[in-house]
Amino acid sequence: MHELGIATDIVGVVTRVAEEHEAKRVGDVVVEIGLLAAVDTGSLEFCFEVITRGTRLEGAHLKVVEIKPRARCDACGEEYEVRMDNFHCPHCESKKFELLIGSDISIKEVEVE
Repeated sequence: MHELGIATDIVGVVTRVAEEHEAKRVGDVVVEIGLLAAVDTGSLEFCFEVITRGTRLEGAHLKVVEIKPRARCDACGEEYEVRMDNFHCPHCESKKFELLIGSDISIKEVEVE
């Protein structure tokens, strides 16, 4: 269950942000997660809630925005949304591509008071 490790990393970063801003409370935490990162968002939200209990982040709400993967075909140059069941280029059927987005995890917004 790598969601616990991801939640722990998110909490670490958000805690540092809260300390830097001398925040008394953290509200929403917006995280973008690429579908190719293979993260179970329900498990991530659960882990986040559990590990923030009794901390400055208790009551913070983790909002997950799922990012669909996009690629650029090495053969024809077309950009396309990657289907999870077929990574081939829909234009020329090539199997060679450069992944542009969809595998990363990033914190986009932290609401502090």
